Formats: sequence, structure tokens, C-alpha cells
Amino acid sequence: MPARQLGMTLVEVLAVLLLTSLVMISIWTTVLTSMKYNITETKKLRIQEEANYIIAEMQRIHRQCDHYEIEIEDTKIAMKNCEGPINGKVISERFNFRGTSYWEGKVDAKRENANVDFNLFIKDLENEKLNVELNTRITRYKVQ
Repeated sequence: MPARQLGMTLVEVLAVLLLTSLVMISIWTTVLTSMKYNITETKKLRIQEEANYIIAEMQRIHRQCDHYEIEIEDTKIAMKNCEGPINGKVISERFNFRGTSYWEGKVDAKRENANVDFNLFIKDLENEKLNVELNTRITRYKVQ
């Protein structure tokens, strides 16, 4: 056997390839898991923002309209028959609202105790496990 050996043996090359592959697989798995988690959290945040927007719009409409009706279909929330500056406003159409409970019928916002209890339930259209439930009471200030 010669005293000087140049290069690597096949076993050494295979060991380096195996270790490099294991490191790359673990890094790739971590990146994919992080991306999936980020997408899920972004969708949750959008649902929460949509819930806040819906409640704020309903509060505004409740304070501006004297009488109105809330119309909720599977994927749409709208105000109709508004006696005031807003009529037929579609508040949201981007999520699933099945399970939302509210005052059905005409809301008289001018009466003395014009509070409307509203249980908003929003689900993502693609993943129904992502949902937000918000219980609130829509109020109107008394005008003397």
C-alpha cells in the first residue's frame, strides 16, 4: 500500500451524502411546518379582523338607521329595508356564517331599549376548523 493516499473512499463519500441528506431533510421539514403554521395563523387573523369589521359596521348601521332587517345567508351578511341613509348594504361575503344567531325580523332602533343581541359565528370556507365566535350586544345611544 502506498504511504500517500489522495482522495476519498466510496464509504466516506456515501457517509457524507447520507449526513448531508439527513440535515437537508430536517431543515426542509422545519421550513414546510413553519410555512403551514404561518398560513393557518394568517387565516385566523383574517377571520378575527372580519368579525371586528362586521360588528363595527352593524353598530354603525344600528345607530344610523331607524328600522332595518339583518339578512344572513350561508356566505353573506347584509342589511336590508333600512329606513335611513343606508339601504341594502352587504357587510361581508367572504366567509361561512352558518351558526350565527341574531334578532330575526325588523329591528326598531329608535325604541328606548334598542339593544340587539348578536352571536356571530364565522368559519373559513376552505377549512371549517378555523372559526371565530363572537357574542355581542349592538346598542344605540339615547337621544334626548
